[in-house]
Amino acid sequence: MNERIKELALQAGFAMEIGDPNSPPSWWGAGHNNRFEKFAELMTAEFIGLLEYEIAMLEKYKTTACNDFDRRWHVGKIVHFNKLIEKTKDHFGVEE
Repeated sequence: MNERIKELALQAGFAMEIGDPNSPPSWWGAGHNNRFEKFAELMTAEFIGLLEYEIAMLEKYKTTACNDFDRRWHVGKIVHFNKLIEKTKDHFGVEE
């Protein structure tokens, strides 16, 4: 399992022994649905954050582009990533 996913699971309140196949998950019990929801929110925010980082990088590259074709390509990617952010928010019901 990815280290970042483990960190997010722990942030969401999962107290499981990750990597021990003989250990039953200790996160079952009262409130586990809230932890699943929190984990999903954290994962969605992480993905959106990655897209926002890429947009920031493309904005930087756009300003140093050598020609109009490159600038238009960067603008197109920025528009595409912004659409992905909106689609992700709509799909997962993320409110501003």
